[in-house]
Amino acid sequence: MASSTAAVGTSISIRLKNLALKTISQRCAEVDAIIKSSGGKELRNALPDLLENIFGLDTDPGWGLDILCRSINTQDFDAVRKLLAPEGPLFTLINSLQGDQYISYEFPTKYLPAPTRHIIDEGGIPLFYANKLQYQNYGRPTVVLNAFECYMFHFVYCLVSPAWQKRNSTWNTLPDCLYPCLLDDYLTYFLPLYKDSLPAMPHSVSPMRSPMAHSILGNKSPSNVTPPKTRSRLGLLKSSFTTTPKQHTQGSPVFGQSEAETWRSETFLQILAEFWLNQNPVEVERQLLTGNAMEHFMPSKNHTRLVRMLIKHIHNFVNTAPHDVLTSAYQQHLVSPLDEFKKNLLAHIIQKKMYAFLRHGFDRWPLDSSFRLMLETWLTYIQPWRYMPSINNNRTKTRRDSDSDNKAVDEIRWHSFVEDNLLFYTVLFQEFLCRVFRMDLTSPINGLMLYRVAKVFSIQNLSALIRSAERDMCSSLYRSIRLSPTHDLGGSYLSPETNLSLHTQISELERSGFQYFPMFGPAAEPSMQAVSDVMKQICQAKKVITTAESVPTKHTKSGFSSFFDVSTWFEDQNKSFGDLSVAEVKKLNGYLEMSIKGLCVLFEIPPPEYLTYGMSSSLHDQTSVLGQTSYLGNLSELETPDCEDTEEGLQLTPLGRFQLMNRMKKFDVGYQGDPALQPIRSFENALLVRLLHQFCLFVNTQFHNEILDLYYKDGILGKMFQVYLSPPLTPDKRFSSPISRNLQKQLETPRLTLRFLANYRNLVYLGIVYLFMRFLFGLGPIGYFFFLLFCGLVIGFLRALVQPRQTVHDENDT
Repeated sequence: MASSTAAVGTSISIRLKNLALKTISQRCAEVDAIIKSSGGKELRNALPDLLENIFGLDTDPGWGLDILCRSINTQDFDAVRKLLAPEGPLFTLINSLQGDQYISYEFPTKYLPAPTRHIIDEGGIPLFYANKLQYQNYGRPTVVLNAFECYMFHFVYCLVSPAWQKRNSTWNTLPDCLYPCLLDDYLTYFLPLYKDSLPAMPHSVSPMRSPMAHSILGNKSPSNVTPPKTRSRLGLLKSSFTTTPKQHTQGSPVFGQSEAETWRSETFLQILAEFWLNQNPVEVERQLLTGNAMEHFMPSKNHTRLVRMLIKHIHNFVNTAPHDVLTSAYQQHLVSPLDEFKKNLLAHIIQKKMYAFLRHGFDRWPLDSSFRLMLETWLTYIQPWRYMPSINNNRTKTRRDSDSDNKAVDEIRWHSFVEDNLLFYTVLFQEFLCRVFRMDLTSPINGLMLYRVAKVFSIQNLSALIRSAERDMCSSLYRSIRLSPTHDLGGSYLSPETNLSLHTQISELERSGFQYFPMFGPAAEPSMQAVSDVMKQICQAKKVITTAESVPTKHTKSGFSSFFDVSTWFEDQNKSFGDLSVAEVKKLNGYLEMSIKGLCVLFEIPPPEYLTYGMSSSLHDQTSVLGQTSYLGNLSELETPDCEDTEEGLQLTPLGRFQLMNRMKKFDVGYQGDPALQPIRSFENALLVRLLHQFCLFVNTQFHNEILDLYYKDGILGKMFQVYLSPPLTPDKRFSSPISRNLQKQLETPRLTLRFLANYRNLVYLGIVYLFMRFLFGLGPIGYFFFLLFCGLVIGFLRALVQPRQTVHDENDT
């Protein structure tokens, strides 16, 4: 009998290894056949290998569920989704294995999040793993899981596995990708929004987890583990919950054996929070004390998208819980375990790890447009009122980021949420302001992010809610400020001047030694200064855009090339600032303007009209005092950093360096050298560019003195040569940044430039004119050449009549 069982197990292992030779849909059919044709004992032993084959582990990507999309391969997409569905064949097997409480599986500790591994290495036991760690022969512990937990560990871990992180696939449309669809299926199934849609749970024994805090063990034997004293979480939990005899801490199980109805929902959420939100703790002093450098995990874009998706569903799930309405003091309201779980899951499972996730993202996310994913995740968490169930039908309203929401926040209903999550509103807002100082607000995406934050925090009644929560939690601090304006919070959250509830919240969410700066009130000078600096930066960005808008985008070419500058006729004249169109610039101006108004509403301050053009006149005064050249005046009009004229050219002054480093002013980066030496463009013929450059270089070198004599010759002939041999740097030339004195002299030297003839547009136009003259007047190539020469002489003569004459004195002065 034993030999036959072993043979069946070997047969299953071989069939699982042969799955790699088949397509995805064939693999699903084979797994379904294995589950239906094999016995429970053989499948029990094969479950870990099956899960590792599907989801992969470490550097193995498994079946590649991250790149499987409905639009690319609908058959494989539907087959995998059906196999892994909450009521599919694989979960049917898992539910059958749950009935035996002695069935367990090991999960390697090296795949756990780094903070959890460090706690275990130091001899501690994280709360979630209180009854999951087993020590054998005083060696490294192993994580022991039941069938459901084993499946969820593999499913959740693959998102943060090295294989998926290295591949870094992009999910542009979440409903089109398999993994987000599976997550949505599980959230809908295990976290139903309405009690009548609660799925029928299989009869199984729910695992019990003792609410243990991290305990340092002298001996790693589990017999030495003793639960510490519990403490209430004032400020994080509702008073009605903290006063009950059964108290919990962050990450501990919410319910006991009598409430097994929700154990799968709770376990699913805890696993999601453990692997997706617990990769980087806020507490960093631990590595300094132990000397161990803790690696920093940077979440991918897909990771952040799914976290936001999770938060949205949790808000929808929590907001379906009924409100407690008591008509009599003697009435006792009975709450079902599911409704009680809805009301308390945020504080117990999500809050602390979500704060660490956002805090790390705000500190270390790159300064690019992808930060909006992290920003929108934060804004989603702090706006639970956006995800309310619809009264007409059992569906929640789908909201977009751009949807306008002018409805006032219900102060009575949401006061406790804002108070329990105060640091999400105040500390993370201050962290965002620090990022704004390093952002280029002339970028539309950066302007949009600032506008989104200002819009959310300016929602009616939200400012009052934050003020009220902060005032209640810092009431003793406000009293001390009135008595002593120089008083502060001190260097630690243990300052006796702060309310106990704020102490508890900071100790739960922030690192030790963290100093809390109020967002409002008498002690909010740092916050108000940061807001003032941000408004200055916004006004500066608005002025740069406005100034660039007023500068003509069509630049007239100098020299002989100006005759054939017909390419500008077909240029996109809608470009207003850099690569931005006029419509985009107007939208960006609107974002910046609304950001200023939103910040003014939030902090109840007047609009900063005095900041709009306050720094322009001072720079003009400094320019006139220094007596700098004409193009320095152009620099001052563009609000560039302060410069001084030296023998080496324009140089930054200490004030200019300060302005540049603090992003108060900046130079517009662009090519300002010899136009003939620019890299060959895609609209130019490379061979012609090189030939014409060599010809012009030969003429300018061999006849340098003759060119200078002709350029500065008196009379109408000299003015005509000033049209043909105009240097790149002319008095009306606008420069966006300073240049050296040597380069300036080189650019002021008259020269012949024919590079415009290598432009494909100009060649096409010349060809069209030739064909026209050929068919209309029968003009040949030689006649056409003399025709162009005659046109050049006429246009040069006419321009010489109206163009001011350049003298040798002008050249030396510059």
